[in-house]
Amino acid sequence: MTAAAPLRVVAVLDATGSAAERHGRALGAFLRDGLDAGDIAPGVVTHVFCPPGADPGAASATAPTLDVRLVRVPAHRQDVATAALAALQTGDGADLYVFPSGPSGTELGARLAARTGGSALTGVLSAAVGDGVLTCRRAAYAGYLEEESALSRRPWCLVLDAGWDEARAEPPEEHVVVEAAHLTPEDPGAPPLLEIKPLEAPPTGDLETARFLVVAGRGAGSRRGVERAAAAAARMGAAFAVTRPVVMNAWAAPDRQVGVSGTRAAPAVCVVAGASGAPAFVWGIERAGFIAAVDTDEHAPIAGEADVFVAGDALDVLEELADLVDRHSR
Repeated sequence: MTAAAPLRVVAVLDATGSAAERHGRALGAFLRDGLDAGDIAPGVVTHVFCPPGADPGAASATAPTLDVRLVRVPAHRQDVATAALAALQTGDGADLYVFPSGPSGTELGARLAARTGGSALTGVLSAAVGDGVLTCRRAAYAGYLEEESALSRRPWCLVLDAGWDEARAEPPEEHVVVEAAHLTPEDPGAPPLLEIKPLEAPPTGDLETARFLVVAGRGAGSRRGVERAAAAAARMGAAFAVTRPVVMNAWAAPDRQVGVSGTRAAPAVCVVAGASGAPAFVWGIERAGFIAAVDTDEHAPIAGEADVFVAGDALDVLEELADLVDRHSR
């Protein structure tokens, strides 16, 4: 009987956003405690996506493995990042890719699996290899239940459960950059896609640790409406987040999303502006100490979740709140 070949594992870290350090530690914790793969090939590599011009040392500092492959890509261009991953997959033939939780990891994992004919799974708690199959435990129903899934088609693309963000591992003190590449939207093989630019002067605070959070929903109405909400949040000294419909409409960057497919926050105060209150979104803010919601629909589900509900135009109310803060802070 021929012994199974060692498993070739790659971690993927997006260092173009504000969560790189947290995600790097989560990846390290999973590789250490969550993966039962038996014989893993030596030299596990982290593919680190970093902005053009980024310092190599700073970009690789949060990687969970000693060996790092730097790939310079424009921010929020998942099409370019996926093209890079697919090209690297052809060369290194990795069996397993591990992505951190959140919108960026989810999109990259799903895109890579579709492009390479592999398998993708989100919300992964643990994984074990046996008889050529990867068996995973994952969260279901917003974390209230667990299920077991078996993946056969390689490469396996696993997106971690957000709980791994709390089980952190220290990265190596030094890193070795084994390769560096510079990709742009004009590179051959990168499909044309309208670049989603981040909000002007975007808040950079970590949504998970924010004490005061403002969340804008689809009721903001447009990218300009989201920018108004972000500006009002900044005037109040609040971190700013958005719901999934806002991200899907390309009105804000994915790293601002809260909810099941984004970040789970626990602020002391959360102001929800123009979000109806879908269960997947409420999961992302239900740990808030106090929730105030503003919506034109007084029967919206968010009214039942909030400690205080205001029936009115979300943007007008936010800007009036910001004016009040300005006046009282003088």
